[in-house]
Amino acid sequence: MRLHLHDYRSPHASGIVDGAVLMHREVAELLDRRAPVCWHDLTRRGAAGPSSGSGPEDVVYAGSGPYAYLYHLWRERVGGDFRIVREAHTALWSGYWAQEELCAPLVRPGDLTLFPTDYTRRLFDAWFPSVARGGSAVVYPMLDRLPSRPPVRRPGRGEPLRLGYLGALSLAKNFDQVLSVFLRCHRESGGRVTLTYAGKANDPRWEPGRVSRELRARGVPAGAVEALGVLPQGRLGDFFAGVDVLLFPSTASRETLGRVVVEALAHGVPVLAADIGPAVELLPADNLVPTSLDRRRTFAMDRVEPLGRVDEDVLVARLLDRAFAPARMPAAEPYRDDSFLAALAGGPVPWEGVSDRILPGAVRVDRRPGFDAAAALAGAAELFERYFVRRDDAALLDAVDRLPETEGTRERLRRIVSRPDRDLADYRAFPRLLDALVLPPLGYTLDPAQPEPFDPSPATGGRVAATTGEDLSTV
Repeated sequence: MRLHLHDYRSPHASGIVDGAVLMHREVAELLDRRAPVCWHDLTRRGAAGPSSGSGPEDVVYAGSGPYAYLYHLWRERVGGDFRIVREAHTALWSGYWAQEELCAPLVRPGDLTLFPTDYTRRLFDAWFPSVARGGSAVVYPMLDRLPSRPPVRRPGRGEPLRLGYLGALSLAKNFDQVLSVFLRCHRESGGRVTLTYAGKANDPRWEPGRVSRELRARGVPAGAVEALGVLPQGRLGDFFAGVDVLLFPSTASRETLGRVVVEALAHGVPVLAADIGPAVELLPADNLVPTSLDRRRTFAMDRVEPLGRVDEDVLVARLLDRAFAPARMPAAEPYRDDSFLAALAGGPVPWEGVSDRILPGAVRVDRRPGFDAAAALAGAAELFERYFVRRDDAALLDAVDRLPETEGTRERLRRIVSRPDRDLADYRAFPRLLDALVLPPLGYTLDPAQPEPFDPSPATGGRVAATTGEDLSTV
């Protein structure tokens, strides 16, 4: 087997904090050590594909973001008979959803889609028969680069309890609920519960100074909360050593794993999380918090939003009563390097466990108005080459200026086109151009009804209902 892949070993991704980007780097380094690799640069060749190799012994690994459709198009153009292994690293977000729409007509038996969790696989499998046509596996190599520490001691009721949060400071991750739950626990424990949090604020309301002022106004002393900012990978050990339990109430529409959940478990720290999505297969039932889905509205696939809210009353009670299980690693097989390498080689990767049965059956995705798969694929490839390969900024800016103006959309897109540095790692750049210039808008709701297969244009979509608590969403 000879692998062809985009060289992700040293990406220029300054300021980009994303678990999928870290995984791309780690996998590129792993393959460089363990397999014969032919490197290429997708940003220089686009749909022209790798510079050599198109035989049955070749495998193209599309592990550089939601761009696998470029490789499928290239295979058709050269008449190749090689396998393509692609990934889906986000769920209800237009990047990877669009990838699957564009790939669908060109997927062949023997191709493979890798998913971080069975939840994600079930979601895509329900909407894209092409996933089953090519095959799929639950594989996300990371454990071989993490420690294997015993469970930390769980403090007794009445003892000090150190809460932790690690991840984006955003409404999609329900960070406001983290603050609300902490505030209630701090009050009801007589000040014996503290909070340490780290991550990038995606809105001024979550800037540490503003959060601290709001909490002080509600009676929380400064020493009870510590904001660490964005932590490099080398400091995660210190972070986990300073907390007794990690809160992960995220119901973000793009969530497919929660890398921080696996990292916390590897460090021996228990996690309390929403009882929908990927956490269901990573955590024991005692550590899953009842969650209400928002069934009231239509979501936009090009935005990352919370699909629901965790029950704060239950979460507060479990924390105060210490009613949660110690850290326990899930079945490790999908997260090992050897499983990933076996999948690339075409070998089976068994998966056993319990996964979420709620969200995959609830998602109802709208059909794109006037969607033509072949035209969209050609348009996506042309846009990629104009943006990354040819850097045809004048034509791109002209296309942006012809768009209808909606809440500053054109100005945001103009800033993307005008950037001097362009990187595949920045999922917020090119996928936004693709949504605006090539693909019609796509919405979804959450409904109890079962989904219909993709044919290859999506169908009908998702909604959510929230629990209440301390309102810290406008801190």
